[in-house]
Amino acid sequence: MRYIFVLFVLLFGSIAQAKITVMVSVLPQSYLVQKIAKDLVEVKVMVPNGKSPEIYEPLPLQMRDIKEAQIYVGVGMPFEKKWLHRFKSTNPKLYFLDMPSALNKYGFKVAHDPHIWLSPTFMKIQAKEIFRAIASIDFKNKNFYKQNYEELLHEIDALDSEIKAIFAKPNAKKVFVVYHPAWHYFASEYGLEEIAIEFEGKEAKSAHLQEVIALIKQKGIHTIFLQPQFAKKQVQALSTELGLQIVELDSLQENWAEAMLGYAKAIATQK
Repeated sequence: MRYIFVLFVLLFGSIAQAKITVMVSVLPQSYLVQKIAKDLVEVKVMVPNGKSPEIYEPLPLQMRDIKEAQIYVGVGMPFEKKWLHRFKSTNPKLYFLDMPSALNKYGFKVAHDPHIWLSPTFMKIQAKEIFRAIASIDFKNKNFYKQNYEELLHEIDALDSEIKAIFAKPNAKKVFVVYHPAWHYFASEYGLEEIAIEFEGKEAKSAHLQEVIALIKQKGIHTIFLQPQFAKKQVQALSTELGLQIVELDSLQENWAEAMLGYAKAIATQK
């Protein structure tokens, strides 16, 4: 009888402590989930480190993760729209949190640019939506999630102030050249100008490339920022032709706050 009681307690305890599984498209989103839910959730990332989310296709093994997840947080990458029906078929109860749609409700038009984690303003809204989604599933821990969410908002505000201070310095550079145009929201947030080599998701054709070269010369730019997920061929050719320095800038880092500060410092102090 005692054995049955112990077994019941262990079984009930394991059920009671079962974690919510939240799946996200890209690494920076995991930062928000972990800050809000701490160790009460298990976070799984669809696009592995080093892969480009723009061209990613989910692996068959990842459909098992979809089946086990309670929440999926999307950013508007092409594969999300393509695979959403299969996600729903695999897991009809999956709560798909469409962040571009959430941002649109707040008056932000982000349908054509999924890099919504590169704006502190957008991240605060995403944090709110993630908090609401997790708390709706695990209501008994709502106060815990709310406290963490509110602390996260303060952290984002402090980070935002720190970045603004970096670009407020007299010698801070505010024009930067990138290969892949991921930084529009970051640039918009801090009054910067992003010049992108890639055009409409493809290598730049001659006419566009000549426009970029003219801008580089006109604005006295000496640095090109390149994400590690993209090929270096065209950037290296441009670097050789114009004598530019290539600096790696990864927009998909897991430690979002640390990464954002790093982006600001790299852009503001570029040669």
